[in-house]
Amino acid sequence: MPQSPTLPYSFEEDINLKGLFDIISPENNLVLADDMMLSDARGVILRVSETYEKNFGFAHNSIVGRSAFDLEADGTFSPCITADVIRQKRKITATQTINHLHKNVMTVGIPLFDAAGELKYVMCFNTVSMEQINSIQRNYRRLQDSLQQYSQEIAELRTRSTATSLVFKSAPMQRLWTLMQNTANTRANILITGETGVGKSAVAKAIHAMSNRAAGPFIEVNCAVLHENLIESELFGYEKGAFTGAASSGKIGKIELANHGTLFLDEIGELPPHIQSKLLQLIQEKTIERLSGTRKIELDFRLLVATNRDLEDAVRRGLFRSDLFYRLNVIRIHIPPLRRRQEDILPLAHQFLSRFSEEYGKVLSLSPRFMSFLEQYSWPGNVRQLENLMERMAITVQDPVIDVIHLPPEYAGETIPHVPLPAQTGTLPERMDAYEGQIIRESYSRCGTTVAVARELGISQATAARKIAKYTGKGSRP
Repeated sequence: MPQSPTLPYSFEEDINLKGLFDIISPENNLVLADDMMLSDARGVILRVSETYEKNFGFAHNSIVGRSAFDLEADGTFSPCITADVIRQKRKITATQTINHLHKNVMTVGIPLFDAAGELKYVMCFNTVSMEQINSIQRNYRRLQDSLQQYSQEIAELRTRSTATSLVFKSAPMQRLWTLMQNTANTRANILITGETGVGKSAVAKAIHAMSNRAAGPFIEVNCAVLHENLIESELFGYEKGAFTGAASSGKIGKIELANHGTLFLDEIGELPPHIQSKLLQLIQEKTIERLSGTRKIELDFRLLVATNRDLEDAVRRGLFRSDLFYRLNVIRIHIPPLRRRQEDILPLAHQFLSRFSEEYGKVLSLSPRFMSFLEQYSWPGNVRQLENLMERMAITVQDPVIDVIHLPPEYAGETIPHVPLPAQTGTLPERMDAYEGQIIRESYSRCGTTVAVARELGISQATAARKIAKYTGKGSRP
């Protein structure tokens, strides 16, 4: 008599399983694995695994010897997959209801034939219940939704991280970001406006990094710091012997260095009139001549300019050429001051603190009172002032938590916001719960997503989602 093989078996569909019925026959004392049931060709149940009986509420050996057709007729199974396999003599995968448990299970029935091709046995095994399947489907849909959300966030963050260090949450900056994305790959000149310190240079760098010129150079020139007598040679370059003190070999100008890349002229409103004329000619012809040169040099570059001045007013007063202004003002990107986009203050502060903490080898965090101060301060110096303050805090503060007591003297006259302390009454668990709620609400207000909250607080995303729902009384974004 053949030896019983090692379980589990793997049955293949549509092949002649010659001799297999001898191996799995009851007299071989085979122990069935998982939720399995074995019947003969007439439907008489020969063997049932212990897990089958346990999981589906049958007493031990209570259905062995009974007919699958009788069990179908009395409603124990509906339909009875064993009976269907005998009738159709083929493998069947279908949902079978265990009626006394009101339980639906996915069942696979496999016919086993002898050497003559006659049906000998039917093996049925249950995979998972419909409740499990429905739960899997629900979890899968949630996972798909989460993955879509994460993919969008990752794509956005990847675009920003590869393109720029820009950090923002506010609606005005979201609209600005969309405009930047839509215009990055055009050839149109862009005029970037905004108060001093709002981040005009960072926006210009982001546009370049998102464009199809990202592999080319990004040349930035601050027109306000160039001496009027040197600005022309710095921009356009010069040939050898162009003037006293010039390099003997000549010099390539900033504009020529930007070939196949992006030229960013900051503080464009400070250009003297004669340079404005040459810049207008450059825009129209895309060629330059170095000082003392006679050769026209063709160039291919994207022009971005920025100013904190009112150029329209400068045009009206005759301080800026109107024709140059209209050439530059093809696309206008205006960056609002930080005081008008309060939602961006804390994300920026955390980004700066993280960078400077790493740079100076510290581990620092912000107290709730300090964060409230940051949000309520007017920031006349905009993002640049906030960055300066966070670097100063990272250098000077020796405590692990930065508080308003650490503010420099020039901030001393500012109103320090009152931040309510955690509950001072109640049991210890009640006070701890109140304090935890404050931490969760503040973190969610700053971060906006469960993933970011989990990362900031060092907890799992599932825990973050549960606590946000508990303490804010609303659902949370993945």
